[in-house]
Amino acid sequence: MVDCKRFIKHTLLFGALLFSSAVHAQPSLPPALGCYRSFTREPETAKIFAQELGVKTRCFFAANTINSRSEYYCQYPPIWVGEGKYEFEHFDEQMDEMVTANPDGNFICMIDLNTPYWLTRRIQPDSYTDPASAAANPNWIRITLRWMKDFITYAEAHYGDRIIGYVLSGGGTSEWYDGVRGHPTRAKSAAWKKWCEEQGIDDGPDPPAISKLNHASFEEHLYDPVEDRAQVNYWRFHNGLIADAILTYAREARAMLPKEKQIGVFFGYYFIQPTRPVSWGHLEYERVYASPDISFFIAPGSYSNRGIGGGSGSQAMFMTAMLNGKRFMHEIDFTPHDYWTRQVGWKTVEDDIAGNTRESCFALINHLDYWWFDMWGGFYANPKLRERIGEMEKIQERFREDLSPSVAEILYVADPKSLYYVREGDPFSRAGAEAFRNQLSLIGAPYDCCSFSDLEKMDLSQYKVILMPQQFLIDGARAAFLREKVCTDGRTVLFAYAPGIIDGKTLDPSRVKAWAGVPFGKKGDPVTVTQMEGWNAAYAYEVEAFTTDVLRDLCGKAGVHFYVDPGIPVFANSRLVSIHCKEGGPRTVSLPAKAARVVDLLSGEVVAKRAKTFKIECASPDTRLFEIIWK
Repeated sequence: MVDCKRFIKHTLLFGALLFSSAVHAQPSLPPALGCYRSFTREPETAKIFAQELGVKTRCFFAANTINSRSEYYCQYPPIWVGEGKYEFEHFDEQMDEMVTANPDGNFICMIDLNTPYWLTRRIQPDSYTDPASAAANPNWIRITLRWMKDFITYAEAHYGDRIIGYVLSGGGTSEWYDGVRGHPTRAKSAAWKKWCEEQGIDDGPDPPAISKLNHASFEEHLYDPVEDRAQVNYWRFHNGLIADAILTYAREARAMLPKEKQIGVFFGYYFIQPTRPVSWGHLEYERVYASPDISFFIAPGSYSNRGIGGGSGSQAMFMTAMLNGKRFMHEIDFTPHDYWTRQVGWKTVEDDIAGNTRESCFALINHLDYWWFDMWGGFYANPKLRERIGEMEKIQERFREDLSPSVAEILYVADPKSLYYVREGDPFSRAGAEAFRNQLSLIGAPYDCCSFSDLEKMDLSQYKVILMPQQFLIDGARAAFLREKVCTDGRTVLFAYAPGIIDGKTLDPSRVKAWAGVPFGKKGDPVTVTQMEGWNAAYAYEVEAFTTDVLRDLCGKAGVHFYVDPGIPVFANSRLVSIHCKEGGPRTVSLPAKAARVVDLLSGEVVAKRAKTFKIECASPDTRLFEIIWK
């Protein structure tokens, strides 16, 4: 039988933020949950995680569709075999095997909302590659809603005492991204015409041609609100289709479930490798994060910054989710050095240990839930790696109810509304987001990330530098807010390319100077810092000009405290500090004030007493985690 005390603790903590009103950079409650996940059966590994490592919650996928490798996501036969037709005995087999491996555990169930083979030919297109077009098709919504409701009814009746939450999965890799770059279909064109009528706009009966979507009037970078109005509106419509579908499924699922049951979704990816965040379909994440029907969100760690020595980080704006009272799950899905895919370039088991420790420390210090994603099985076969995971799990359990706030003095601000004006496929979209964040992660100081809409909810007094490299849209209300709350108190505010060039109605390069401190620039211009009225504007035409060295210099002059030398990622809150390094040797860690004691949490050693700085010897590679005891 399930451990009822543990179940109640998990479900209450995991859902309590739904009713909180967070206004600071840290969540109101501690994370509730560590988890093991795999697409494959993995009964022996699941047993090890549950019985030896203390990870008693498992996420599994009740899938009916195939993945990008042309293999079935689930190693059990499909459950959904026709409209209103189910073979639930395959779900029973899946549950029986998992319960046998983890008899006192709890489970999170992913529900597959993508089109199985038998439905793809009937509905077209495939929701896996083109979820926006599928979402525009009322038949897809109707048929998949019936499947979802029937599945939840069965799962709750038979396993409701074990399943603590459901993840609503659709779109590309079940993460709701669109892979066809906005290509219109018949259903989507009909929905576009209806949307334009509802919005009271006349942008033609058909969506803009792909050639038009790939063109922007201003320097081939930005859509002009007048000349390219149809493109901007189309991308709003496109992203809205996916958001509306998610919200519809969540609303229907919530109506069926008791309030303690959690509903999750992969969504809100902003820091992504592809240069197509507009067509990716996640730009309406602020609206989805605000839904009262969704309890938690999930995203993997960075794909481009996950190598040894990289600063990692989430692909999504987890602070936005948490400020909306939601939990956030950090997916640790890193392949080991001897795995056949070798995605991250790790070369030794020491790399595996240091890299996975970094991810666990990132989740711990940022108060995130997390799961160890043993994607195709075998990720955690090495006993040395499992030993480290067990050590980290003990530390996670000890600090699970810790509320230590962020100590970051640097804040990165994302603005999905500005990205609607960035040409589809433009390299600048990634340069100002993921690539910029990768440089920032190596300056030797912690940082926070939020969305523009979060700023009014937050106390910004701790931030000495605010980074806004993609702030193209500044209308009258935004301008007044920025001057009152952001561009003030002597802080440095960073802008790139064309801050404020768009006011929502027109595009005018002369507006840039009001925020950049200098006129709109050109390629090759250096970074400028201009003293404004009560604040400093840092600006460069090319966002790539803000290298790690330049960012460290700007932040240093603004008074930001550096914990370590440049090139070493650091995560920190008021109680914990973690550093990650590729090369070994002596390292010095500097604290913002003198601590009574500093404890190495992995070794238990007291490494410093009554000290503001302390020296350690690092291995190659290494990830260290310290508790700072101030009194």
